[in-house]
Amino acid sequence: MIVLPLLLGVYAEYSISESLPKYHPLREDRVAIERPNSARQMTNNVNKKFEGIADRFGDNDFEGAMENLQKMLSWNLSKYEEAVVYQFMGFIYVNQNKIDDAIEVFSKCVEYNVLGNTQHQGTLFNIASLYGSKEQWDLAIASLMEFFKYEKDPAAESYIMTGIAYFQQGKPLEALPYITMANLKSLEPKQSWLELELAILFLNKRYDDAINIVKQLATYWPEKEKYWETMAGAYMEMQKDADALAALNLGYKNNSIEKKETLESLARLSLYLEIPYQAAVIMQENMDAGLIEKNEDNLRLLLGAWTSAREFKEAIEVIDVLAPMIEDGSLFIQKAMLLNEMSDWDGIKEATEMALLDPNLENPGDVFILRGMAHTELEEYDQAIESFTEAIEIGTESNKRNAESWIEYVSDRRG
Repeated sequence: MIVLPLLLGVYAEYSISESLPKYHPLREDRVAIERPNSARQMTNNVNKKFEGIADRFGDNDFEGAMENLQKMLSWNLSKYEEAVVYQFMGFIYVNQNKIDDAIEVFSKCVEYNVLGNTQHQGTLFNIASLYGSKEQWDLAIASLMEFFKYEKDPAAESYIMTGIAYFQQGKPLEALPYITMANLKSLEPKQSWLELELAILFLNKRYDDAINIVKQLATYWPEKEKYWETMAGAYMEMQKDADALAALNLGYKNNSIEKKETLESLARLSLYLEIPYQAAVIMQENMDAGLIEKNEDNLRLLLGAWTSAREFKEAIEVIDVLAPMIEDGSLFIQKAMLLNEMSDWDGIKEATEMALLDPNLENPGDVFILRGMAHTELEEYDQAIESFTEAIEIGTESNKRNAESWIEYVSDRRG
């Protein structure tokens, strides 16, 4: 049941490849067409004339060089010599930014089909490049396909040019295999080429393949924050939250994560995946460094992280910053509960007193229970009974039952 789809996939790919011409650049078994590559020679007069023209070209005397080349066309030249004249004209037109003229003379040169392989192929590639500069992508692709016919081992640059041409035509899926081949054949990684492949993969939601490309980008350019973000985003799309966190963590350890949004995402993801200490450290470090703003949302996130990590002292320090900022009495209740974990009874009395200053405090009965407990531990029994009595008067039914039990307990202890 598993083998059949795999075989069908292989057969489909093989069939598409088989339908392409033998020389096609995407065929794994491609075979280039052989061109005659016989040695061509020039007469001494023609050779000397070309030497003089080359000197003018080297001195940037393009007009003088072109004038001499045009005069040569009236000579009794061989086809090979005429082809070289047109090729030289093409180089001059390119330097003069006369693109249409350059294409015209290069095309004449190719039509003669008498240059050696290297010159012939170089001229075809130049024609494709010139069409690309004019954004005439159909003609650029046609020239490249002519180039591939005779190129035994096409360089990465020929593949990327073809891929870009298809991409500029709005055909990203047709562009993709050429761009992939360019990246595979490149002697060293090209950032812009890899980014183009990555963009197409993301566009088509091919996240598994995108991960492989963005890993290369992050390996060669680890200082680029966007690559770690992109890697994490791809993993999130695949619902691999732990891998997304690992990607952001690696970027953070490389000192590449600096945007506050990314830092906050890293902390939130750490907390979500139940690594609260890491979340807290990231938030605290970057707040102290000024990279993350000390606003209500961020301080609440930091408070939650320190609390979940059971780092109560640090959590209380956050409350001391946040509470005056927003004047929320419930924060002092939270502080009192944290102090209760630390058995800081005097601190609980102070925190509950601050909480009760909030006129909008919900469930003040809870506060009086906490306050009474602290008085009890400090053996301040009269004050404890007063607090529990307040809880009975203003608290919920649960507060009343709890307070009554505490009063009974305190009365026994007081004797």
